[in-house]
Amino acid sequence: MIHWISRSTLCSRILAAVAIALASAGTGHAASSAFECAGLETNRQLAVVEGEKGFFYRVIADLRMEQQLSEHTADEVALLAEALEAGGTTLVFVPIPTKSLVLPQYLPETAISDYGFDYGVAKRAYDDVIKRLRDHGIATVDLLERLRKDAGDEPPFFQADFHWTSSGARVSAEEIAAAIRALPGSDDLKKASFQTKPTTRLSIISTMRRLLQSGCKDALPLPQTQGYETFETGGENTTADIFGNDASGGTVALVGTSYSDLPASNFAGFLSQALSTPVTNYSISGGNQFGSITSYLTSEAFQTNRPRFLIWENPIYNNLGKFGDAPLIELSAAARQSCRTIDSEKISHPSANVISVAIGEGEVSDSAVIYAFSGDAHSRRATLRFELSDGHQFESNILRADRMISTGRFYFPVRYFAREAPQRINLEFDRLSADAAAVSVCSPKAR
Repeated sequence: MIHWISRSTLCSRILAAVAIALASAGTGHAASSAFECAGLETNRQLAVVEGEKGFFYRVIADLRMEQQLSEHTADEVALLAEALEAGGTTLVFVPIPTKSLVLPQYLPETAISDYGFDYGVAKRAYDDVIKRLRDHGIATVDLLERLRKDAGDEPPFFQADFHWTSSGARVSAEEIAAAIRALPGSDDLKKASFQTKPTTRLSIISTMRRLLQSGCKDALPLPQTQGYETFETGGENTTADIFGNDASGGTVALVGTSYSDLPASNFAGFLSQALSTPVTNYSISGGNQFGSITSYLTSEAFQTNRPRFLIWENPIYNNLGKFGDAPLIELSAAARQSCRTIDSEKISHPSANVISVAIGEGEVSDSAVIYAFSGDAHSRRATLRFELSDGHQFESNILRADRMISTGRFYFPVRYFAREAPQRINLEFDRLSADAAAVSVCSPKAR
C-alpha cells in the first residue's frame, strides 16, 4: 500500500504553520534561538526551522511527508533503464534521503507541533519510492540506514546547509559500491588501486547559510568538513583520471546534482576507491533533476564510450515528473539510439538558423522522437514547428540551462504525429552549422 499525504493536506499544514509563525513574530521566538535568529520560518526565499545543536531544516524539502513518484514516471524511468541496458549500460539510481530522515534527533518540537511532521509517515513515503523503483526493475540504492548508523567522525550533513559532509559522502559511496558489486557486469569493470588521504578541513560556499545568516545575530556554524584527496596508485592504466577522460571499457560514470559535484565531499573519489575502478564525474551543481544526465546522455562522450554502470544521484525530493514525461523520453531516445537518419536531400535551409525537413507519409509514428543536431555543440536552444491538418501550428521548445553542458543535440517527443500527417517540419536553432546538421526519427522503446 502506498502511503501518500495529499497535496492539499500538506499545503494546509504548511499554511497553518506559516500563519502561526507570523502571529508569533516578535513575541520571543528569537529568544529561543541559539543564534538569535528571527523570521526564518517565514523567509520567502528559504523557509527553515532551527533544530538542536545548530542544525537547520528546510520546511518544504526536509519536513515533507510525501515523495512524488507516479506509476507513469516510474514506467518512464524503467524505459530509460531498459534503453541503457540495451546498449550495455546498467543504470544505478541513488535517491538521497532528506536531512530530517537521516538526522531526526535534532529536529525541533515545532517540526511536530507546528508542521505536523511525522517521522513514521515520512519514512514510509521514502520506502515506498525505493520499493516502487525496484518493483519496476530499476537498480536502486537505499542509503538511509547507512547514513543514520555510520556517518563517521562527523555528522553526515552540514548543520546550516543541506549538502552532505565528506563523512556522509564516504559511507554513501561504500553502500553504492556494495550494491554495484552485487549486479551482473561488475566483474567486467576495469580494476585499479586507489588511496584516499585526509587533507585540511574544507569549507563549502553555502547559499543556504548565507540566506539564514541574514536573519540571525550570531554567527551560524560554518559548513566545514574534513577534506580528502583520492588518487590512483596502480592498475590496468595508471594514467587514468578518476574524474575525466578514460577511453577504455568497463568504466563507471556518475551524473547528479551538487551533492556529487561538491569537491569538499570527495564523493567521486570515495566511489573510485570503494569500487576499485575509475569513476568519471559528470555531475553539475544547480542542474536539478535532469541537467547532468541530459548533458551526458546527449554528448558525444557517452555515444562513443558508454560506461558499464551509470550512477544517477538525485535527492528524493527532486520530482522526476515535475516537467512532464518529455525529459525522460528524451533520455530514453538518447540512450537507445534506435534512429533512422533523414536523407539529406529532404533537408533544406529556408532561412538563417532554420532547417526544413520533408516528411513522407507514415515516416513518423505517434510515439516517435525527432532527433535534431544543430551541427554546433554550443547550441542551447531548438524549436520544432509543423502545421497540423486542421491548420493549427504545433510548436515544441527545448532550452538547455546555462549550467548544463551544451551538445547541440535535441530529442523532441512527437505525439499524435501520424494522425496529423504533416508533410514538412521546421527546426530553428540559436546556432546552426548547416553542413553538419542532421535530423533523425528515433524510438525511445524497443522496436
